Amino acid sequence: MDKVAAIRHSVLVCGHSRRWASRAFDVSRKTVDRYVDGDVEPGKRKAVSKVSPQRDKAIKALDAIISVVQVDKKQRLTAKRAHELIVEGGDVVGVTLVKELMAQRRRAAKEVFVPLEYPPGDLAEVDFFEAEVDVAGERKTVHLFVMRLMSSGRDFCWLYPRQDQVCFLDGHVRAFEFFGGVPARCAYDNLKAAVKKILVGSERQLSPRFLALTVHATFEANFCRPYTGHDKGGVEARGKNIRLQSLVPIPSGATLDDINETMLADVDRRYRAKQASAASWSTELAALNPPPRRRFDARRPMFEVPVSSRSTVTIEGAMYSVPSSWARLRVTTYAGVDEVEARCGEASVVRRRIPKGARDIDYAAHYLDVLCTKPQAVRQVAGSLMAQLGGGFPAVWAKLVEDHGASEAARKMARILRGVVEPGRDECERRVSMAMAMGESVSRVLLVPVIDTPSSQVVVPGAFEDVVVELSSVAHFDALLTVGGVH
Repeated sequence: MDKVAAIRHSVLVCGHSRRWASRAFDVSRKTVDRYVDGDVEPGKRKAVSKVSPQRDKAIKALDAIISVVQVDKKQRLTAKRAHELIVEGGDVVGVTLVKELMAQRRRAAKEVFVPLEYPPGDLAEVDFFEAEVDVAGERKTVHLFVMRLMSSGRDFCWLYPRQDQVCFLDGHVRAFEFFGGVPARCAYDNLKAAVKKILVGSERQLSPRFLALTVHATFEANFCRPYTGHDKGGVEARGKNIRLQSLVPIPSGATLDDINETMLADVDRRYRAKQASAASWSTELAALNPPPRRRFDARRPMFEVPVSSRSTVTIEGAMYSVPSSWARLRVTTYAGVDEVEARCGEASVVRRRIPKGARDIDYAAHYLDVLCTKPQAVRQVAGSLMAQLGGGFPAVWAKLVEDHGASEAARKMARILRGVVEPGRDECERRVSMAMAMGESVSRVLLVPVIDTPSSQVVVPGAFEDVVVELSSVAHFDALLTVGGVH
């Protein structure tokens, strides 16, 4: 370094020529030029590009191999295999050189990420994750819906039994209500619940129901590039953390709603425990768009759905019974997360949603007016029918079968069911209980007309207030006829 300083001082300060400095300091003219012009740092040699025919040959051979070899994500071209193919093609190159070239290609092909900024109220990221829970003692795989506000980092999460469009839309409705506002944009994968068709670039054709939600809640839907999960890395990482923090150990509850309430409370408690949460959340809340005045109906509607001749309707692949008077009509159905509804005019039937391929037939609510005219049908469905009627009906059926056999019992039960239809279920059950207690024929008691006598019109003289009169029955009169041998 002292020699470099002396050469620069003699030329630049003292005014000596560069030839003089070369002779005086015993260095070449090129060295003097480098030191005086400052082209390179003193003590280091200037990089010189070298011609490498072997390297150029390897690059050309590797380009030819890559252009013709078909690969996919799991059957990719390794450096070792590329070297083998190059050698088989007649070129002699070293395996180390091929590995170096392949490493350079991979590094150059990797994406460069940009540190992003998230203004308050601007963006939320949405995704689904799988999780395990115990519902009523049964282990089930459920789907965790997560919406994360990227500016404040606040999350909404909810567990669903399925990952379909109904649950997807319901998650948005619950999230907007939970936050008390709607972000300007939401980012998604290209899931079928939202995207009907992927167009050029970032353009997407939205599914009709999801498009209706974006219009109703006034937010913009943005979509990640296909097969690129890190485009919304915030919610990807957060969903995994929620599973590790709030779903370990595996939660259990009587219903999925109970588990959801506990999980959401735990996630929100952890968020509020952070010192910076209050300020960031108040800023984001003020920037959110106001929630819609009317709640969006996330259920899937189906119009002009035919009711079969058996008075059943199929909703999302499952069969449900409806009133027998609806047979062969067309109804409107709604499939929700946990319930389904069928509407015919002003009438409506709401049932608990069941899995695809299952059936939910309510004989007691929908078929009594038909069963009272079809004794053999009564016999066929007696088990389910009596369980649905409840009360004293199972005991009546068992008694009838014991006394008369199944065929005759079915005919008698059909007459009893007529009593359910005409005077009403409560009155029918009261008469059945009374008949069983008295040993009377149940069907005979049910045929007695109902006489409504207001209690205010019954006047009992004071002398008879304490008199107890036992109920009589036909059996008592039979006993009187046998007195004294009269029969």
